Amino acid sequence: MLETSLESRQRGDALAFELTVENTDDGPVELSFADAQRVRVSVYPAGADDEAAPVWQSDADRMFAQVTGSETVPAGGSRTFDAAWEDPDPGEYFVVAELTCRDRELSAEETVLV
Repeated sequence: MLETSLESRQRGDALAFELTVENTDDGPVELSFADAQRVRVSVYPAGADDEAAPVWQSDADRMFAQVTGSETVPAGGSRTFDAAWEDPDPGEYFVVAELTCRDRELSAEETVLV
């Protein structure tokens, strides 16, 4: 079983995000990816409705190498994937981080104050 957690923290002028995937199974778990992207972080104003557009998204205006890949999460171990939002405006935000793997839906969310 894979469990996810999200940690957001101020790092200089940036807001850094770490999505951790923990493997609680007895064997390793392989995650498959369609390209070089591993994580997508979307930031919304706190209290926004479900149809609100993100104020920042980690993969906006970015291109990723078109190579398939995989990451292995060892039994009892974890993998951490990160992104950073440079110079965010002060405020309260709702953050959704999701792994972009093909075969599983893995995400975590939290509210953060900048």
